[in-house]
Amino acid sequence: MPATRIIRWMRTLRMDIQVLRAIAVLSVLIFHFDLPGLNKGFLGVDIFFVISGYLMSRVIVDEMDEGRFSPASFYFRRARRLLPAAWVMLACVTLLAPWALTISALHDYATQLAGALGFVANIVLWQQSGYFDGEATLKPLLHTWSLALEEQYYFVLPLLLGLIGLIGRRWRASALLVLTLASFALCQWGLRHEPSGAFYLLPTRAWELLVGSLCALPGWQARLEGRVRVDMGWVWLPVMAFGLIAGVDDVHPRGDALLVVLSTAGLVLMPSAMLQSQRVWMRPLHWIGDQSYSLYLVHWPLIALAKNVWLQGAPAWLSWVLLPVSFGLAQLSYRYVEQPFRRVATPALLVRRLSWILLGLALASAWMWHHLQTAGAVDWRKVRQPNYGLSATCDFEGDFEDVSACRVGGRPRTLVWGDSYAMHLMPGLAPSAALGGLVQATRSSCAPLLSHARQVRADPADRGARCMAFNRSVLAYLRAHPQIEFVVLSARWQYFFDDPVVDAQGRIVKPTHDELIAALSQTVKAVRRMGRKVIIVSPPASVGPQLDLGLCAERHLQGLVSFMHQADQRCAFAQSDHERYQAPVIALLDAVAQHAGVNVVRLDKLTCRNGRCMSVMDGIPLYRDAGHLSRDGARYLGQRQDLGHILVSMAR
Repeated sequence: MPATRIIRWMRTLRMDIQVLRAIAVLSVLIFHFDLPGLNKGFLGVDIFFVISGYLMSRVIVDEMDEGRFSPASFYFRRARRLLPAAWVMLACVTLLAPWALTISALHDYATQLAGALGFVANIVLWQQSGYFDGEATLKPLLHTWSLALEEQYYFVLPLLLGLIGLIGRRWRASALLVLTLASFALCQWGLRHEPSGAFYLLPTRAWELLVGSLCALPGWQARLEGRVRVDMGWVWLPVMAFGLIAGVDDVHPRGDALLVVLSTAGLVLMPSAMLQSQRVWMRPLHWIGDQSYSLYLVHWPLIALAKNVWLQGAPAWLSWVLLPVSFGLAQLSYRYVEQPFRRVATPALLVRRLSWILLGLALASAWMWHHLQTAGAVDWRKVRQPNYGLSATCDFEGDFEDVSACRVGGRPRTLVWGDSYAMHLMPGLAPSAALGGLVQATRSSCAPLLSHARQVRADPADRGARCMAFNRSVLAYLRAHPQIEFVVLSARWQYFFDDPVVDAQGRIVKPTHDELIAALSQTVKAVRRMGRKVIIVSPPASVGPQLDLGLCAERHLQGLVSFMHQADQRCAFAQSDHERYQAPVIALLDAVAQHAGVNVVRLDKLTCRNGRCMSVMDGIPLYRDAGHLSRDGARYLGQRQDLGHILVSMAR
């Protein structure tokens, strides 16, 4: 069947599929633009997967059965359909990126761009972050993961169907069904062991495309039409709507994805009269379905670039501005890129026309590369990297161990104990002669308490218990090493007020202010009974996770414009905002100081002056994120403020 007949068949006989495309892309847009109504709008991508698997398999199977399938012709049609609009989008985003992204983000973007061009964007993004991570929402090419996954399926599909055909056509359904179930099982295994990989990678998402391929096998639709005498749209559309609006679980891709995939397959196999309607009120959905590919391509870069500029979340009105802009750009892409390229008749002509787009992309990439080369001497990727202290080894998973990577000096006199807010102190404390050498006893999200620990829903069920066991092992180390004279306690105490907490009996509790005072005092007293001196270090000034102070400082020092309501362009924020956000923590530490007779070093006193708290001092970015000190920031406070001497002099 010639390419023009394939397109005509899709458009005239299956307008219901155009409506499904419209539902899919509108669901994605509603979710991405944070509009009300669809809590699971991201499942629109799963609708696309089933449709793509169905349409491509239908073409391949029909042509193979008629003995005229040509891989070269198939891939020519796929390239003509997918590459022009995608490459135009990549060229435009690459041109804009240096005006909106920081240098560290541009380095990541360059890798994402290479992945998108090489059809492996899903693998690149899997290595960089999870789809639902806050950092992922800043990536302008995040949406290309699904395009890459579909393209990988298109590379495999002809070979797969060809191999099955060698065995015999009657084995098609059985073979595809086995592969579908195997992929689904692998996906569920991956969700427990590697959730990000289960989301991004083809082996664990192929089951959704394979369901579409199963629907494309000859005979299915005819057999169902003879048995089903009602419009199944009344069954499958409510199921799909339930999945998109509410769903059945919080893990993806699992129950909700299964609901949407099966409902899409049902609508593909049993076309609904209501979706095939040619009435006037359906025309907007036909129009959106026609340009769904371009709409999907252009909408996310607009959102991501805006989120890079608005550091505390883009205002609600911006969504209502960018949404019609997305439709306008999609219409331009559809009319002036997609449609003209669909009329390209030969591979040679396609290559010539694509070369002009590639030239524009190359020029935009050269501009981005020039921007990266003239960015200055600061390696922002190192500034923003996690600050594990002496070594990533010191983020212990089991009990504390005395390892050389977590020790400074042959016979250290000071032990630093806590979570990541203790880790980030180490670059500033390690050079201090006053401390007499250091031991780092730290574990992420594990405050130095013996009776309570953070236990959020995403954690392993025994994480809180293991945290308390770790803290007991630190006390055991102190008993066995009498040369330790000073113990520094530090943690992000805020999570005891914001997150679920488990007690020593394994119960989820909401500890009271007095219980937390008693818990921290218990640790102080346990250390003092061994004859050691204790000092507590507070968290640095912060206004909460919604303002990434490290990102703000990076943008400020690179001359990029940023918008935020709790900080100025130099990333200084009101001391009153910090004290309001950390009021429970400040009250806790003040009470422990009085109850246990221990001094507290307030890091905010070192960075706040005249009612303003600094994120950048003497040109040095103090933070790597919303609350952790960068390595340079810790060194600045440690050396310029002589933090080591302060700790020794105040320890009691």
